[in-house]
Amino acid sequence: MPTPTSRTLPGILLPLAAVWLGMAPSTLDYRVQDLINQALAPDASEQIVIVAIDEKSLAQLGRWPWPRELVAEAIIKLGHARAVGLNLLLAEHSEHPESDQALARAIAQNGKVYLPAFPEPDGNTLRPTLPLPMLAHAARGVGISDFPAQSNGEIRLTYLASGPGDTRLPSFAALVAGRPVAATTGTGQGDWGRSQPRLLPYLASDTAFTTLSMAELLSSSHPDPRLQDKTVLIGVTAAGSGDEHFTAIQRSQPKTSGVFINAALAQGLQQNRLASPLPPAWRAGLLLGLALGWQLLASRRKSQHPIRQAALFVGAMLLGDTLLYQLLHIELGTATLGLLILLAATSNFFLLQSHFKKLAFTDKLTGLANRHHFDERIVMALQHSQLEQQALALLILDVDHFKRYNDHYGHAAGDDILRQIAQVIASMVRNPQDTVARIGGEEFALLLPNTSQKQAEAMANELRFRLLGRQIPHHSSPLGRVSCSIGIYAGTPEPDATVRSIFEQADQALYQAKRNGRDQACVADGLLATRV
Repeated sequence: MPTPTSRTLPGILLPLAAVWLGMAPSTLDYRVQDLINQALAPDASEQIVIVAIDEKSLAQLGRWPWPRELVAEAIIKLGHARAVGLNLLLAEHSEHPESDQALARAIAQNGKVYLPAFPEPDGNTLRPTLPLPMLAHAARGVGISDFPAQSNGEIRLTYLASGPGDTRLPSFAALVAGRPVAATTGTGQGDWGRSQPRLLPYLASDTAFTTLSMAELLSSSHPDPRLQDKTVLIGVTAAGSGDEHFTAIQRSQPKTSGVFINAALAQGLQQNRLASPLPPAWRAGLLLGLALGWQLLASRRKSQHPIRQAALFVGAMLLGDTLLYQLLHIELGTATLGLLILLAATSNFFLLQSHFKKLAFTDKLTGLANRHHFDERIVMALQHSQLEQQALALLILDVDHFKRYNDHYGHAAGDDILRQIAQVIASMVRNPQDTVARIGGEEFALLLPNTSQKQAEAMANELRFRLLGRQIPHHSSPLGRVSCSIGIYAGTPEPDATVRSIFEQADQALYQAKRNGRDQACVADGLLATRV
């Protein structure tokens, strides 16, 4: 049986939503992606060490900023490291020029030191805050540390190349990791260009980079074996330093320092694990394909359990999304689309169930309640009337000489007469508690809770007059027009009254109306029936 599409959500809604979602991942996409990929994240690399300017160092060496000779001494002690990333902003001269010169000499002596530049707002654009020229000249390289925050303040993305105008500085983390990238022209805010976007990586929550306090490094008189041939990043980790950012790198550490972010990026680059976000057009196309694929599957493979079918499809989507991220390092994000598919499947299921239930309770020819629905309603109405000691009325209507009408005009015309009479009876309904039903071939019932005998008689006469007003020809009837006979039960049901006894009384009144010549209403009065 074809699905009644008028009873389901419009099929165009899901593809349109998929295209809209393709413009950018939603918060739900990010959260589900975080939960899955954090669980699959690798441990922090043993090849990366953080030299932290932490609370211990500040307590022993004084408030930051320190004399640059201290930083120079630390760099000299790191001569056996593979690479050193000095994750500090060194854009201004110190009060003592010899301090800058000492730091420049130490950087040059080490020969493996990389310095960062940082994008800073400048009106409607950005400009790079670069290290002092003498320090930049002494360093092995200068890279940009560009982590634009989202509207909620969270950092998820970096760029392997960015800078002003046609200048594209390579990423600071890429230089430190020994994975320099070819800078390409990109587009960005104002004159600031960005290219090669990468997502921040994930790390297992129960792991951490080897971390050495700056105070511990400076106090050591011998080379620390933990630093031998390691990638070392120096940065501030003390609370309240201002270099703290919200990221999803680790579930257990939602707020991290800039040096930790660069360490995680360096690991991701060394292990070739940094994922790339899909361009909006590609993402929209893939999500659209998934949405259409689901609709095709749902239409071709009808299931008795459509919600379960949708859940399996969404599970397959999330699995594919995870494999895409873990193996190909591409971010798609399907959680929101999956939720919409589940909601659509659930909504369609209940809409269809409601529709089929209505069909089961509805007479197909007239659109009125059928006998099954009527039987349910009269049981409830009787119980309520007995409990509340309220009046109850039941009108049973039979079309006079209907067989003759069918024989004379044909069954199609007979069906049309039944539909017209159904309209007349339905027009008598006063409130949702009243029930109009077709209970037989040409027999109808009007159930009227909380209705007295006088009101029921008035409604029966009104119904006959409305039918009379239509003046429907019936040449096989003595009256020359379509008419009806009505039997009425009205009263307050006794505690021992049953649906059968009430119905029999109304039915007896109906047959009395027929015996009296039809085109009239009779009311049941015990075992008698009186013409209204």
